[in-house]
Amino acid sequence: MFDLKFAISVFFSRSVARRAAIVAAIVGTILAFINHGDLIFSGTLTATCWIKMIATCFVPYTVSSMTAVLAALEQRKTEAVPRIEAI
Repeated sequence: MFDLKFAISVFFSRSVARRAAIVAAIVGTILAFINHGDLIFSGTLTATCWIKMIATCFVPYTVSSMTAVLAALEQRKTEAVPRIEAI
């Protein structure tokens, strides 16, 4: 069963948020240069471009956080299954 309360607590935990912010900064910067590199280098960024670049960072942040949630849910499910040990 999916435990939404647990998933939300993992998503917003300090360790997951910290790791996701690092991933977002690295991947978001790479994506910003891919998508807006010409404008960055020419110095002609508009307010709209800045907003898009900031919004772009939310994608890797969310992906990283959701991966942590799914891993924690999988680990929790695995630990909940009783193990049968051979004698």
